[in-house]
Amino acid sequence: MDKSTAVSFSYAKAAGLLSKAFIKDRTQRLFQVESLADLWTLLFKEPAPLVPETLLARELEEKAFQVFFDQYLFFLNQYDNPPLILTDKIKRFEIENLKEIIGALSAGEKELPHLLDLKDFSKINTSAWPELSKMTAGTQYSWIKKVPSVEEQQTLDFKLDLELLRENWKAINSCHGEDKEGHKKLFLDEFIIKNIVWALRLELYYEMPREQIIQNLFYVTDNPDKKDPVAAPAIKVLNYDVNKYEDWEKWEFAKYLNPYEPGEVWCVNPVWIERRYLAHQAKLAEQIFHQYVMEDAALAAWFKIKNYELTCIRTAVERLRLNIGSGEAMEAVGVNG
Repeated sequence: MDKSTAVSFSYAKAAGLLSKAFIKDRTQRLFQVESLADLWTLLFKEPAPLVPETLLARELEEKAFQVFFDQYLFFLNQYDNPPLILTDKIKRFEIENLKEIIGALSAGEKELPHLLDLKDFSKINTSAWPELSKMTAGTQYSWIKKVPSVEEQQTLDFKLDLELLRENWKAINSCHGEDKEGHKKLFLDEFIIKNIVWALRLELYYEMPREQIIQNLFYVTDNPDKKDPVAAPAIKVLNYDVNKYEDWEKWEFAKYLNPYEPGEVWCVNPVWIERRYLAHQAKLAEQIFHQYVMEDAALAAWFKIKNYELTCIRTAVERLRLNIGSGEAMEAVGVNG
């Protein structure tokens, strides 16, 4: 289909799928079931397979991902040439797979780990396991030839994530008009908060010096500095006293802060910020989905909404597997019980 027809057709289908998704008021239903078998039936409208619980948990997560991924591929296939800004979304899953592979090799595992099935979009040659250089040959990850030590993995993970982030930013800036505006809103909203949360974790939990924290931030320009749209807000909060609420009360993201009671000891809580933001992120994506109806940004927003749903499903599985209270599990994904 030509682009306008593809966007129009895909939007109508995407809207129909969202009406059945476990988002907004329906999210709580994921945390009300009392067994993995019941969760399977709720999601897939069929009886759960008769397998041990550990295997059922994995199969449920894999099937939930596959449903989401196949729906997204359906939309991409409506285009004669799907835009890079939409196909790039799939790269985050390929990076997840690559991290799993590297982690398994670093740990000395003999078997290829379970990976997300990305169909023809996967470029990693898994048949070459366990030879990492052959698995990444001919891909944009061909620079990864040697299995890193456990200590080196975090640095490699950061480099992979940063490379994807900068690719996304470049693709966004190749868009035009309202479409570009919609993509930018989604991107900056997410990665500004992720950077802030990460900066606070490094400061509070690792007691990392300011300059070292800055070098560990995501950025989309040439350097992580005050001119970078993703890094600047995180650098700014490093000037705030983490124990002084007065420094934070007029912060632009103050609505995500943990509660403050006058006279009581208070410290900014990055976990609280992250959880409060999760629910907001889904709401923003829904607004963008409805605002940019005839733009590719609407499908990018749909992807983000459904990815949030997938996060909720995975959390619901973990809750049942580990016997965690429903209220605690819902808090982890920003849902108020």
